[in-house]
Amino acid sequence: MEQTILTISGFDITVVQLVICVVIIALGIFGYIRLSGKSFFEDDILSAEQPDRKKFNLYLAFSFLFLTIILILRVLNLDFPVIRLNEYTITVNHIAEVMVLLSAAMLFDWVISHLVIRNRYNKREIPIRRTFQNERHTHIKATRLVRYIVYLYLIQEFLKRFDLDATLFQQEIKSGLFTIHISDIIIAGMIFLIARVVVWFITQVSLYRMYQTNEMDEGIQFAINQLVSYIIYVIAILFVLDRFLSDMSIVYGGAAALLVGVGLGLQQTFNDFFSGLVLLFERSAMVGDVLEIDGQVGRLLKIGLRASRIETRNSVSMLVPNSKLVNQSVVNWTHYDNIVRFNIDITVAYGTDTGFARKLLLDSVSGIGDVLDSPAPFVRLNDFGDHGLVLTLYFFSTQVMQAEDVKSLVRFEVERLFRENKIEIPFPQRDVWVRKGNIET
Repeated sequence: MEQTILTISGFDITVVQLVICVVIIALGIFGYIRLSGKSFFEDDILSAEQPDRKKFNLYLAFSFLFLTIILILRVLNLDFPVIRLNEYTITVNHIAEVMVLLSAAMLFDWVISHLVIRNRYNKREIPIRRTFQNERHTHIKATRLVRYIVYLYLIQEFLKRFDLDATLFQQEIKSGLFTIHISDIIIAGMIFLIARVVVWFITQVSLYRMYQTNEMDEGIQFAINQLVSYIIYVIAILFVLDRFLSDMSIVYGGAAALLVGVGLGLQQTFNDFFSGLVLLFERSAMVGDVLEIDGQVGRLLKIGLRASRIETRNSVSMLVPNSKLVNQSVVNWTHYDNIVRFNIDITVAYGTDTGFARKLLLDSVSGIGDVLDSPAPFVRLNDFGDHGLVLTLYFFSTQVMQAEDVKSLVRFEVERLFRENKIEIPFPQRDVWVRKGNIET
């Protein structure tokens, strides 16, 4: 069995090695056939959402091929130089390892993107409500993050394999050596990307079922998601610092001293930060609410670390410090629900049939889709004005951000009905008395 039956470039191949190579090839073919024909997705997934299996089969074939090649090279002890570049020598085993890593990275990217992220995302239930924006396909962003992580890891492995991990910075700190390599920067980037993927998976998949089961509104969902993000990113920062520093006590000691100085200089910033936490817990203003602050009406889109972003009716982003939303008077138009009452004042001439005018006012909102039938609109005679009778039309709508547009439609309809039915909207009138005679001086 140890008899040499073949010699390749000075390397002897025995019968045992040849048999093992045949077994490895057979196992590679068998594994590819079993995995390439396996169905990973349920039949009820729409055909448009089915992944591209051709790419999976291609990546799988390359992975098994190069894995088989490198195993055969190891069994036969074949390793000879292919390229020589000054001090670096690239052997056939190096090339095989690179191809195995590359094909495995592409396969891993496909598996994580489709089986873990996209498949789990598609199984989610439809959201309870979306009052202020359409749900974006965030799984596409998550798959891109996974792709970045895989290829950053691949680059880091290349640096190690070819001994290219150069030192970027080196400094002695308290008898300890602080060194930064290229791989440290890459791993730090990987840690933050992994943190983003973990945040996405927890908030968009793991917690999503809890949100739907308990019928939590968007404000509560946003609050929980923000807190989860803060915790995970803090942990990621600690991992990055631990990667760069051998003694974390330096960080803890420095942070304690730094917080004292920073706390005095950034009191307002810390006030805004803790005000943001109060908003998230107290829920006096939640994401999606329509707020009125300093005469501006807008929808709250995001509660950030320091400031919240509000989009006004003119589609202008307004950044408001969190402390202002907590400590000042803020009108929340949609705190409990998004049904709001609006009113329009109309003056008609004295002598007008008020019953008929009331009917026309109610008819003016009956054909407008943004005006709710329940609660029903109603009309009040609010005042006997200087120029006529002041009638007020009250109606309810959920279009808080477009309230002025809805009011404009109602006014157009009122003007048309009054004009067609000869109901006068009086002009302002003033009586001027002219006294005759000489004015004594």
